Amino acid sequence: MQTFSTLMQEWLYGDQGYYRTAKIGTQGDFYTSVNASRCFGGTLAFYLLSLLEQGVLDLPLSVVEIGAGEGYLLQDVVLFLRDLSCGVLEHTAFLSVEPLNALATLQQQRLQKIQTNLIGVPSLEALRPHLRKSTFVYCNELWDSFPCQVCQDSQMLYVDSFKPIWRPLSQEVLDFLSHTHPPEKIAHFKGCVPLTWEDYVKDLIPSLQQSQKWVLVGFDYGQYGARGGVDLRAYTQHRVLDFADILANLEGYYQQVDLTYDIDFQLLETLFHKQGAHTLFYGTQSAALIKMGLTRLLELLEQNTPFTLYSKEALKARSLISPEGFGERFKGLILGSHSKSPKITNDSTELYQ
Repeated sequence: MQTFSTLMQEWLYGDQGYYRTAKIGTQGDFYTSVNASRCFGGTLAFYLLSLLEQGVLDLPLSVVEIGAGEGYLLQDVVLFLRDLSCGVLEHTAFLSVEPLNALATLQQQRLQKIQTNLIGVPSLEALRPHLRKSTFVYCNELWDSFPCQVCQDSQMLYVDSFKPIWRPLSQEVLDFLSHTHPPEKIAHFKGCVPLTWEDYVKDLIPSLQQSQKWVLVGFDYGQYGARGGVDLRAYTQHRVLDFADILANLEGYYQQVDLTYDIDFQLLETLFHKQGAHTLFYGTQSAALIKMGLTRLLELLEQNTPFTLYSKEALKARSLISPEGFGERFKGLILGSHSKSPKITNDSTELYQ
């Protein structure tokens, strides 16, 4: 018998795990903001340049993606930095934290095609020697890829020969939930509990502190606070399987479909704050991308590219911020190393106050 979290680890990352051959994109099991528009990476690049211009970050610089998949977003960030800046790339190192060798190789190959060197590391600890004066870190749909425990009605899910079994909450789960839940509410908690977040954040922050300044941008599907139910789900060929569907056929779906769940950004933010990080912004992906410079990026494209190309890219970018696309249910969390770091405002002409 094993906890569901242990099963999920092997489901996604084992020798035959789903992520080793994940089918992502319009022809795959699911698609992301990266697949929707190159302007997603372009906005990250635009935002990074604004941080440099205002002294929030300095050169020499490290740009790090965690969970880069096949490297498409990395490629977009590099290409937009190349087009939008002068003298920045020469002082920038690009890094990827990727524990899966096959994906690390794909990332290296993709950046080689655009004449860019990529330093790939398998762990956060291995990242430390490579970080420069400032570090810009970003991730997309990273936090929902961590294995989770599934809890409801004072019990947690175990699996024995692909049969679900419910047992009392472990002390580890009780301690973890105490970060954001008073004792009287823990007994009634229903949802997914990503225990490994805490140790990961504890490893991530000391690594980033090798730089004098750092900023981390993350996007994921979720909300601020627990949702109040078990939202574990699977994706296969753009079809969503709910928790009941998964339990009914654990053996059949094992390592064949993606597993995910809603991110509790309040919990994630709390774990970062405990390690000394400071929140610069939290909100919908739509609000985050607009305040990071998406609309200004599109204005530059309109001024410097043929109208047909601009129209095509603008239409794709709309899905990043539309309520029907990624704009509302996806959220953005931006964290920084310093409490005095300027914060994003509602002024469309100034990212920082």
